[in-house]
Amino acid sequence: MEQELPGAWVLEVFRRGGVDLDILTRQLPGDVELMLREMDTILPDNINRLLQACADISGKPDFGLNMNELVELSMYGLFGYVLLNCGTVRDLFDALVRYHTVHHDGGITYEMTTRKNMVNIRICHDERARFCHRHTTEWGLGFIPDFLKHPLGDLAIPLTAQFMHGAPDDLHRLHACFGENLEFDQACDQLVYPRFILNKRIAETDSKLLETLRELADRHLMELEGDYSLHKTIRAILFEKLSTGKNNASDVAAALNMSTSTFKRNLIKEGIDFRNTKETIKNDLAKQLLSQPTIKMYEIAQKMGFKNQSSFTRFFIRLNQLTPLQFRKSKKTKKVNN
Repeated sequence: MEQELPGAWVLEVFRRGGVDLDILTRQLPGDVELMLREMDTILPDNINRLLQACADISGKPDFGLNMNELVELSMYGLFGYVLLNCGTVRDLFDALVRYHTVHHDGGITYEMTTRKNMVNIRICHDERARFCHRHTTEWGLGFIPDFLKHPLGDLAIPLTAQFMHGAPDDLHRLHACFGENLEFDQACDQLVYPRFILNKRIAETDSKLLETLRELADRHLMELEGDYSLHKTIRAILFEKLSTGKNNASDVAAALNMSTSTFKRNLIKEGIDFRNTKETIKNDLAKQLLSQPTIKMYEIAQKMGFKNQSSFTRFFIRLNQLTPLQFRKSKKTKKVNN
């Protein structure tokens, strides 16, 4: 497979979950093909039918809920990157509401509503959906307590979890994820938390750093929407992978499900200079972050994947003929003069 198919990562997750992919493909060839090629727009009916088949084939009745244990956030691409850079629970909920439709525009959305002392985070299915979506819902709602359990402990468990589907025979896994207060056959699928949880920190990062990273992620996500050109896709992958240090040509090729040699041939064909593209992304990000005086220099170096601040400084001097500190001071002076 030379070009990565949008839903290839989901098939890999199914395999990790004990699903015989040959059996799944024989049972639901159309749904598998749709998931592979149109994962960003596939409808809830198709997703849930696949998850139900995975539950039957693997013998795991809570397969939808188990997806959160099988999926690595990096598989979500830029959407996962945005989630990882949320500083508070409010940031996380806002990101789910704001970015999920960009990552997956197939009729599955999140909504958040606040009342006096409560906050509800709801998952909604497109009006085209015709069936019960137990597995899809449990995957989508189960992500929240699963993501929050590491930074928040018991606070990750909602006060109440409400589901439109009926109660399954075995509630053990649902209790483990959502707590004891489960309500079935309800008017909507949602989790209810105490409102104070919105201000709980889930990552110790400067708020301005998070704001700048999200603005840049917005830009890359919008660029990708409806335009999956190789150059824009590479820029988005590089931005996502900067802080990991895994941003060489072989790493980007792997993210595109290409061999390194095929990736390099495609770069030549498209007239793309990989090193220049990578350095431009890093330099643009550096300038954006340096323009925020509260963000510490070591945080910038770390977020951009440098081993230390000295390495970052040498990189910045080479591209801009001045030090990061000189650049920051020049931006500050311009603001004062204006």
